[in-house]
Amino acid sequence: MLWRNAPTVVIGRNQNIYAEVDLDYASEHGISTVRRITGGGAVYHDLGNVNYSFITSREKAQSLDFAYFTRPIIEALSKLGVNASLSGRNDLEADGLKFSGNAQYSTDERILHHGTLLFDSDLTVLSRVLRPDPAKLQKKAIQSVRSRVTNLKPLIGCPLTVEEFIESVAKYVKYATGAEQRTVDRDAVIKSDSYLRLSSDKWIFGRRKSFAHSAKYSFSRGNITVLLDTENGLITDAAIEGDFFGEGDVALLEAAVCGQPIDIERISDALSEAGIGKIIDGADSDDLARAFCEAG
Repeated sequence: MLWRNAPTVVIGRNQNIYAEVDLDYASEHGISTVRRITGGGAVYHDLGNVNYSFITSREKAQSLDFAYFTRPIIEALSKLGVNASLSGRNDLEADGLKFSGNAQYSTDERILHHGTLLFDSDLTVLSRVLRPDPAKLQKKAIQSVRSRVTNLKPLIGCPLTVEEFIESVAKYVKYATGAEQRTVDRDAVIKSDSYLRLSSDKWIFGRRKSFAHSAKYSFSRGNITVLLDTENGLITDAAIEGDFFGEGDVALLEAAVCGQPIDIERISDALSEAGIGKIIDGADSDDLARAFCEAG
């Protein structure tokens, strides 16, 4: 699927919207805010940004294989004269600048992969409404989100409208993959139970609670903030936020650490038993347990 949104900020499944988005700026400028079912970081959409989605069976691709799904997009851009490549865990770049972020969601049978393509987006608004963790920018040795991104339009060797760009990408991807492109019935979607749940304030904004303690844990595939309350040396409530990827619900990990003492070994064992390796891709149970102990 190839699709566009009116101005919207889309945050990752496990992110704290209050930390990632300038909500006052978004409200003042008519920018919607939504939360997706996939992990990863916050992105900005407008009509100059083109989104793409692949839905396929697990037999054809393993979850979190970003190279498999981004390859036809990279090839389509190559036909337009853009030398693009997959960078890091989930970004597409050209000339060292990011123009695409990607994320995935899987069930036992199906995989959803989706990504952005900044074609002619308003990068000034993007840099104003998004406010990523400074540690994330520092890790990439850049000063601001604006200095890190680029539009594709000036990199393409011939003048194209966004509609012509969409047509070109669709034509190549269908040729290269044999994918079917279908028109989605919008009216049917907005009547679905899933739409009602994902458009609710509870889903988009999450629980707004102040925790007594917090700590950050950065690893090769993401950034995590752990938050917790304690009483008599035991964890009484916890939250795990960040731009990480994985399968399953992070609430399972949060529940697993509740009732545990501030002890690395006990917390690590609880995280392992709850399936941390699947829920947070690439995370180490001892390192995350150490973050909980640092916070506590």
